[in-house]
Amino acid sequence: MKSPTCILALLGLTSIAAAQSQVVGVDVRQNQSFMSETVDFVPNWTNLAAETRNLYGLDWNADSTVLYAIDDASLEIVTIDPVLGISTPTGAFLQGSPDGLTGLTAASDGTTWYLSEYDGVDTYLLSGDITTGVFARVSAMPIQSGIVIDIAINDAGDLYGLQIGTDSLVSIDTTTGVGTTIGPIGLNANFAQGMDFDPATGDLYAAVYTGGGTGMFCTLDLTTGLANQLEDTFSLNAEMEIAIREISTEIGSPYCMAALNSTGVAAEISGDGSTVVADNDVTLTASSLPSNAFGFFIASTQQGFVMNPGGSSGNLCLSGAIGRYVGPGQIQNSGPGGAFSLLIDLTAIPQPNGAVMASPGDIWNFQAWYRDSGPTGATSNFTPGLEIMFQ
Repeated sequence: MKSPTCILALLGLTSIAAAQSQVVGVDVRQNQSFMSETVDFVPNWTNLAAETRNLYGLDWNADSTVLYAIDDASLEIVTIDPVLGISTPTGAFLQGSPDGLTGLTAASDGTTWYLSEYDGVDTYLLSGDITTGVFARVSAMPIQSGIVIDIAINDAGDLYGLQIGTDSLVSIDTTTGVGTTIGPIGLNANFAQGMDFDPATGDLYAAVYTGGGTGMFCTLDLTTGLANQLEDTFSLNAEMEIAIREISTEIGSPYCMAALNSTGVAAEISGDGSTVVADNDVTLTASSLPSNAFGFFIASTQQGFVMNPGGSSGNLCLSGAIGRYVGPGQIQNSGPGGAFSLLIDLTAIPQPNGAVMASPGDIWNFQAWYRDSGPTGATSNFTPGLEIMFQ
């Protein structure tokens, strides 16, 4: 959903990797589509494809599976492939908007879309259906005089706009179509602007273009309007329209039941990253552990089930050749949060006879062993197993 705020959302976890959301957009200065992420926006920028259309409004549908955009010149509605960046006409054209398109955003109900149009004097709010292109003004009253250059709506149905005449964040009533100024963003916005809410965090991001190739990736405070300036985008020389969606990077399938630990619950295991071996991007996380407990991950190509191995209170879910992540920096501590994680190297999975490399088609099983306590004193325990098929 399009938004006039620029922010960087970092998870406040020291041992678990931060989640990132995907940014897909169009650089109307260089006439190309691109993709990036909300974390390290500039370093993660990747050009996708040339774009000849004037796409001044774009947003994901409610479940973030289809990215829609509208050509301001022809009023043609297109979809943009988030991987290739290629735009494809849907066959529909925007109706009911004879004036200049400035923004587009999708409500979370899955059917309602809003767009903003500037008639040379005022900006108006329209609502309608992106699949048919039928839109109508919400009311005869404008949002505000001047140009509200982009709009964005959050999951709660709160609609915001960026007024570039006053460089201010505006809240917009979706019933009356009238806007109320919240406050200045603190940047001199010029020309096209890109804004969207991150559905993962609820933060409003904006790619604020300030002219001459300069700009800032930032967040806008919904209470004051002020931009939290995160990254200078001058190196990109870009004037951006953006849309943000949450990307799940969870991988693997848990299996095998874990025994309860001293916290009264069973530990959990999860994987994050990519199943593509060439990416070499897999982070294992063990959670719901006792606080400040030492532990490490183990790995095998075979699954199994052994209750209380070696006097442990838990269940071993691996069999065959089992390797242990006990090398330098690999033994972990759960800390006060009761969790630890490890970025593993797929070129060196530990095994009893030496580390081996994962290959496409391989199935590896992982589990975490950790220190625990029981009625009779110190013991150990296990998480469930996690099966990952690599490609």
